[in-house]
Amino acid sequence: MVRLLGVLGLEAAEFERLAAEVRGAYAESAAPRVDAGVSFRQGTAVERALSASLVRSFESVAVPYLLRTAGYDRAAGMVVLGEGGVDRAAVLGDQGRHFTFVICEGVLRTWPGSGACMPEQLAHLVEVAGRANVRLGVVPAGTVVGSERCGVPLHGFTIYDDSAVTVETFTRELTLTAEADVRAYVEVFEGFARSAVFGDEAVALVERAARDLGKILGSIH
Repeated sequence: MVRLLGVLGLEAAEFERLAAEVRGAYAESAAPRVDAGVSFRQGTAVERALSASLVRSFESVAVPYLLRTAGYDRAAGMVVLGEGGVDRAAVLGDQGRHFTFVICEGVLRTWPGSGACMPEQLAHLVEVAGRANVRLGVVPAGTVVGSERCGVPLHGFTIYDDSAVTVETFTRELTLTAEADVRAYVEVFEGFARSAVFGDEAVALVERAARDLGKILGSIH
């Protein structure tokens, strides 16, 4: 259609105006690229979280979606994925499912807003880490991370079984389902997991961040 406009002999300003309208109309009507292994449909992460038996999530800055408290969401202005979000407590409490979360230590020390939400959030991480169906790993600051495919944590992501990967952006969620993409993210996740500490060592890092936060908040108020 834009090419057709080009042969009408329109003035430059009029051509650009009409071309912009055509492109906008096409963008609004274009179907999600599910057939290409890529989808921008909202709510996919919630659907996957409710159906997957194995969930692996990595974050370098923000607390993973399934581990966030409501207070953290509000303070950070985080988008709730899908209509009405998901009952995170129910999902994590399902003993038929298994979860592995790997976060960088910076997640524990990136405090949204005033930081007032963080004591509850950090306490929640400690509690969840003790569950039989949950593994929480923390990559200590100063640790060499990554795999041959990716040497730095470019962004967070969540893998559902071996079938899909979701990436949360500022404005929407991206879902990848192509086998090669999922396999690549599994490889990247495993690389970060090898750099993380789990169990008591991970909990110790969370509790140290909580103590440091308490000192900072105490000095402010």
